[in-house]
Amino acid sequence: MPVTVQILPDYNLVYVRFWGVLRVEETAAALAAFARNPQCRPGQRHLVDLTRLTDIERNYPKLMELEASKVEMLAGTGIETFMVYLANTPIGRRATNMGRNGWPPECGVVAIGLENEDDALFALGLPFRSIADMLAHSTAINT
Repeated sequence: MPVTVQILPDYNLVYVRFWGVLRVEETAAALAAFARNPQCRPGQRHLVDLTRLTDIERNYPKLMELEASKVEMLAGTGIETFMVYLANTPIGRRATNMGRNGWPPECGVVAIGLENEDDALFALGLPFRSIADMLAHSTAINT
C-alpha cells in the first residue's frame, strides 16, 4: 500500500506518508485503520508527506467520497485540528490543494501546504530538522 499512517503520541502527531500513485481504496483503508486505532484522538496534529507522490488516481467521484469521510472522521469534534501538507512537486502540490480544499471552513480543521521539510516541522512546533530525525527520536504506532 503506497500510504502509511503512524501516530507519534509523544508529539500529538499523526505522520502520513504517500508514495507512488495515490489510490482511493488504499487511502480509504489507511484512514479507516487510523480511525480504529485506540491512539487516534481528536486534535492530533497531522503531517501529510506528499514528497514521494508520483500521480493521483483520477476517480473523482471516489476522491470526493474520500474527502467527505475525512471530514466526518476528523471534524466536528469541537477540537481544532492542525494539518500540514508537505509537497515539493507539481503532483504533490495538486494533492495538497485537493486535500486543503476538502475541509469546509466550519469543520475545525486548519490545513496549510508547505514545500520545505524544515518549515513543515517548524510550523508543527516540532524540535527536528528532518522527518528522518523525528522518526528516529519518536515512538511510532503504526496503524
